[in-house]
Amino acid sequence: MSPTHPHHLPDYDPPVMGDDLELDSVAAIILAKDSDGEMLGDALRETYDQLYDGQRTGRWNPDQLHKTEKTHMGTLVEINVHRAFEFDDGKEMDYRVGGIEVDCKFSARLGGWMLPREAYRHNHLCLVIWANEEHNRWEAGLVRATPRSTGLDPAADDDLLGAENQDRKRPLTPAGESRIRWLHPSPTLPENLLMHIPAETRERILSAAPANRRKPTGQAKINMLFRLVQHRLVNRGSVVTVAQQKDSPKRARDARKRKHLGKDGILVLGHQEHDPLVAEALGLPVPTKGDFVSARVVPAEPGFAGDAADIEGMRWRLALDEDPVVPAPLMPRVSRRGDDEDDD
Repeated sequence: MSPTHPHHLPDYDPPVMGDDLELDSVAAIILAKDSDGEMLGDALRETYDQLYDGQRTGRWNPDQLHKTEKTHMGTLVEINVHRAFEFDDGKEMDYRVGGIEVDCKFSARLGGWMLPREAYRHNHLCLVIWANEEHNRWEAGLVRATPRSTGLDPAADDDLLGAENQDRKRPLTPAGESRIRWLHPSPTLPENLLMHIPAETRERILSAAPANRRKPTGQAKINMLFRLVQHRLVNRGSVVTVAQQKDSPKRARDARKRKHLGKDGILVLGHQEHDPLVAEALGLPVPTKGDFVSARVVPAEPGFAGDAADIEGMRWRLALDEDPVVPAPLMPRVSRRGDDEDDD
């Protein structure tokens, strides 16, 4: 059964299984690859981060993009979805999914898709996608680019597409939008951390400088990021935007050293070696590839029954505000080469 959607009109139902066999087939192929929407959500997150180009520009907000960059987002979504799902190239449309021609259309406005003439002249299927950074939401669904509902629903004969624009593209009407079969119920977009933390916190992070310098440095900003934003996943896009250096993830790995946050009892856990297991044991979000999570820890008391992790032969728990600061344990590493290097 297709997920419900706030734009759905009760008099116009999406095709049910068996009404449109090609739509059924394409939906099944997409859902077999991405049953929970994680792949598509990651592709959208990657698209936003590509547009921001945070490592070079320090940008993190759609309002910071130029008009031409916003226009380019649809092309990037098409490319990144193509790459993620490994669809075949289409002959007439963007993709061939199980041998069926499918066009990909993105809109920053829900319902704002403009379908090309080639799609509605030949009644092709369209994968319509919308995303919104502010609300951490996205939608994706399949709809057939059919100008009239006659033949799909014998009881109706309504326009499903609006008038052509100068490029001969046509939008979906409300009736047409109600013919979309949505693929996932209320999927969430991987968080744009810098957009959703308080402005004061963001300013402290982006202006952080070492004690002996006035100018912010990559390492100082990363240290402040993991000091102020704890118990919360920090993705690679946020790391490279904050550090703005060639090897920004190294700054995140270095932040855990004793000379940086380690002396203050703060662990910085990534996706490699024992880090995910320690994060899970402490009850923290578990980092996946490219993610980090930080937390201040203290030795667990004898008989402590809460979440705790075994590190260096001791049990550690998350620190409370009133707990004294003790140096964080050293996480077991395959190699510790470079732990004592100075790098800002």
